This record gives sequence, C-alpha cells and structure tokens, in this order.
Amino acid sequence: MATDSRRRIVEAAVQLLGERGYAATSVKDIAAAARVAPGLVHYYFATKEDLIVAAVEHACNELRPRIEGDPTEFALAGLEQAKRPDQPFWRLFVEMLAQANRNDQVRQTLLRAIALDRGYMEQAIRAVMAQWEDWSPEEAPAVAAVAWAAMFGIWVQGTLDETFDRSAAIDAFAKLTMGSRR
Repeated sequence: MATDSRRRIVEAAVQLLGERGYAATSVKDIAAAARVAPGLVHYYFATKEDLIVAAVEHACNELRPRIEGDPTEFALAGLEQAKRPDQPFWRLFVEMLAQANRNDQVRQTLLRAIALDRGYMEQAIRAVMAQWEDWSPEEAPAVAAVAWAAMFGIWVQGTLDETFDRSAAIDAFAKLTMGSRR
C-alpha cells in the first residue's frame, strides 16, 4: 500500500511536471493527481526537488527496455519508441534543464540519467557494431554520445515546434546510422 502511494505520487509528478512545468506545478497539484493527501507527498519526499529527482529517475527507468534478440532490430524498435509524443522522460528532462542550472541535486540527477541512457544506447550500439567490419568497439561510447545528442535534439525540436515531423527525423537518423548496414 505504501509503495503504491509513493509510485502514484512519482508517476503524477512525471506527468504534471512534463506537461505544466516546474513553476506551474505544486506539490498540492501532484498530490491531487496521485489521489493522496499533500502531507503524504511530504512524508515520502522532504522537498519538491527530492520528488523531482525520483520523477526523473522513474521516467528514465521506464524508457529503457531490456536488450534481447537481434541488436539491429532492437535499435530500430528503440527508435520507433522514441517517435511516440507521449514520452514522459523527454518532456520531464527538457523541463528540468532550467532547474538543473539552479539546483545541483536536479543537475546531478539529470547527469545520471544521461549516463544511464547513454550506457543503454552504448550496449545496443556495441551489439550492432559487432556485426560491422569497419567499426571498432572502442568507438561505441562516442557513437552513443552522438546518438543521445541527436535524439535529444530531435525531441527538443518536436517540443518547440508542433509542425516538426519527429517521426521523419528519427527515420532519417535511422537511415543515416543503420541504413547502409542492414
């Protein structure tokens, strides 16, 4: 029961912070969305920043599927998942960037999220690159950094410009990175 309440609070925080932003979302709003008393939010999280840290970590963990099967197909499936406009991780990440400039705890959480996400990408990239003759596994961390940056850039453009075709950009990225290898 207690774990369920905490989970609902964190999920409500992910949703509301991503939709409304930090300044427009109160702990009271999050409590209402989670269907709990505001005091219960403070029971689990001493500050709003503590809740943000939990929300970013939760959104990051929800984004990562396990790597299984054909690595190329897995990478393509990950790119398909990134096309969905309802990805709470990216919405929350973009919103929390401004907070990271003022709050080291949020900044450190975002840095951990980036490291985890790039690590996940690096696993997939290593598996795909193992099938190629002209790439070295030592290049995987740099390729993962570039892939993460590209996906972040695509997401930001889609967030700022509702006419931006996120799906077409992701398809072009997939073709550039894997099209000649498939």
